[in-house]
Amino acid sequence: SFAEAAQTPVPQADSKAAEAALAQPNIAGIGLARIEGGEVVWTGYWGEQSQGVPVSEKTAFNTASVSKTIIAETVLRLTDQGKMALDDPIADHYTHPQLAEDPRYAALTPRLLLSHQAALKNWPWMYDDNRLAFTAAPGKGEVSYSGAGLEIVMRYLEARFDTTYPELVQEVVFDPLGLEGLAVAREDWLEGRVSEPRGGDGTVYAPFTRSGDANLIQLGDYSAADNLYATVPGYAQLLVQLIKGIGLSDEIRAERATLLSSSDTELGYKCIAEGDDCPDPIGYGVGWGIFGEPGRTVLSHGGNDFAEHAQVYFIPETREGLVMFVNGGNAFPAGIDIILAIDPELRKAKHLDALIKKMREKGGS
Repeated sequence: SFAEAAQTPVPQADSKAAEAALAQPNIAGIGLARIEGGEVVWTGYWGEQSQGVPVSEKTAFNTASVSKTIIAETVLRLTDQGKMALDDPIADHYTHPQLAEDPRYAALTPRLLLSHQAALKNWPWMYDDNRLAFTAAPGKGEVSYSGAGLEIVMRYLEARFDTTYPELVQEVVFDPLGLEGLAVAREDWLEGRVSEPRGGDGTVYAPFTRSGDANLIQLGDYSAADNLYATVPGYAQLLVQLIKGIGLSDEIRAERATLLSSSDTELGYKCIAEGDDCPDPIGYGVGWGIFGEPGRTVLSHGGNDFAEHAQVYFIPETREGLVMFVNGGNAFPAGIDIILAIDPELRKAKHLDALIKKMREKGGS
């Protein structure tokens, strides 16, 4: 089906939206895959991976926080196999040096951390003293999005199963699902296939640049929360397997789609779109964002960093999905325009579009 999809023309409206995004100086390349009926129906590539090298099915994009979907699938599968439980205490296997003295640490479980209700900020640098700390009691159903929380789950898995996270992902997710073109660490095969990051101001950085200060991801570096490298066909094949339910029981698939956390105060979880354009609910299940709408539940995750933007989603009821990888900073608005061209009725995109427009109005730009 991938060979057929590669030969299928991208619908005109979708191609125009991608071309309009590519015309912006902050965007260097785009890769898309559309899934309908549980199969990839078309793929498309625009722009350059590096100077003179076009984006293609071989290009490995940095997908930022889309990485979090991989640890979610790892935990769900280990749970389904009876090797762990979502409510097992983290403290039984891993002691976090900055949190362990706080009695609230005993409440942490994979379920709470993966659904971003552990009352932790995103990263330690967001605290005045650069030390991770609880802002409230965990487990109250309030979203407090935390990459550091996902890293805690990763260290817990490594301690419990006595292996490295990349090895565990390969064993539990990538190999059983027959996936290629995905890497949670910087690996040898990525050399020459990674996009040159382009910052929001148009600055071009060397491949594997981690942030705007030009810090590089070193060979072997890995994270559960950031910097998943993925080709469009590689991630699209993952979504196809998730839609088909390969390797997961109905019970665990239902767990994944169950809302666990939301917020009336955190940016992005209270809908400001008009009337029927609002998803309901908006929040997190086990590792995936949940956007409800009549007749379908959108399981979604985004990634947005200094020089990359990504959006992936799948819809179990209708067997639809989308992979969108953008090599460029400040690319969120352009990404939403592309999604709305592909699926004009998607309430998640309408919600985010309204949010972006409101933020622009407030910023005066």
